[in-house]
Amino acid sequence: MRVQDRTMTLKRLFWSFPVFILGLVFLSIAGADEGSYTNTIMHPDRETRLRWIESYERAPLARIDDELKFRVPLRGSLSLLSRLNYTPSERDQGSCGNCWAWAGTGVMGIALDVEEDVFDRLSVQYISSCNTAITCCEGGWLRDFSSFYASEGYAIPWSNSNASWQNGDGNCNVLCEDISAMPDYPITSITAETILTHGVGQAQAIANIKNVLSQNRAVWFGFFMGTQEDWNSFDAFWNTQAEDALWGFDATCGKPYTSAGGGHAVLCVGYNDDDPNNAYWIMLNSWGTTTDRPNGLFRMDMDVNYDCADSSGEYNLYWQTLDVEFSIEKEGLYVEPSASCGGNTPCYATIQEAINTAGSRAIIRVAEGRYYEDLTLNSAKDLTLQGGWDSEFTTRSSSTTIDSLSISSGTVTAEYLVCQ
Repeated sequence: MRVQDRTMTLKRLFWSFPVFILGLVFLSIAGADEGSYTNTIMHPDRETRLRWIESYERAPLARIDDELKFRVPLRGSLSLLSRLNYTPSERDQGSCGNCWAWAGTGVMGIALDVEEDVFDRLSVQYISSCNTAITCCEGGWLRDFSSFYASEGYAIPWSNSNASWQNGDGNCNVLCEDISAMPDYPITSITAETILTHGVGQAQAIANIKNVLSQNRAVWFGFFMGTQEDWNSFDAFWNTQAEDALWGFDATCGKPYTSAGGGHAVLCVGYNDDDPNNAYWIMLNSWGTTTDRPNGLFRMDMDVNYDCADSSGEYNLYWQTLDVEFSIEKEGLYVEPSASCGGNTPCYATIQEAINTAGSRAIIRVAEGRYYEDLTLNSAKDLTLQGGWDSEFTTRSSSTTIDSLSISSGTVTAEYLVCQ
């Protein structure tokens, strides 16, 4: 442990790998009026930092929708936060240096809701435990995230067995083989894309980010700050100010990238520039909550220098997104009182049993007739109940009658279903 000054203690942990060494920094401020706080950032060596920057520069450019250029108002607001299933207090990386994975999982989770109408919380533990290219709490970049999921081919819900976040102490606490991969959300393709903000001027940089957000695509934002003073300031900003306070990066520009320098990644879910003197991006962090930040959010000043760089000329601010496509098909289940279902499987004698067994997205085909059941759905499933099927499940010419249907979580689409 090395004491930097009277207000900051810096811990540096190092792991040895074949290619590079990467540290994590635990920022700890202790001030007379501020209290003591600990937040984790990434602390890459120069080789690793340049590799991350190179992956950004080589990534394909995010698509800019030409029609939106004329439809997005000069002033206004937009938020994709309601598209993300998250619990603020549990969105906390703790002492783990995988902020990049939290931000990437957020982009992917919003895409899952937008593209497939699946509002589910995705597991961060999965990539932390199963990524063989990066140790569980090691730093990384969006390319590392997309490469993992391109290889795996699916994401999984937070609610799967052992898939909830458990590495907050900075250790690798869950083996990959102990995480249940069912149910899953198949991914057909995923690519990290760069949003052009360097060398185009402030107005165009803002317009490009807005355009991507207006496509209902969340934005991954990674940034570097090179001095202990700047990280002290950001840590104090996070821990002592409210969610309506603005953070700006201009004061960090032109400074050397010192041994105390580091990086962090957050999720940009929207913007608000109704007031031209108070325009900001809406950022979701992965540092949990504070008394004054119950949603885990902060606001970043929109009117910043998007070409902000350190004294060596390396840019400090990086905006990216994911081009991800899912291939989610609803599973089929059958219900018929004798549990024969004309030979179709899986077959159940009661509708409730089929509901309980179904995965996150399913079509439950129910034979016609009267079912004396009070049905309940209390999990985040997207179900279609199709009543009125004949005993062989070849045609629908009647209806299915139940006692009641109660939904406390999830969604149900009912067809040929009567409550009586």
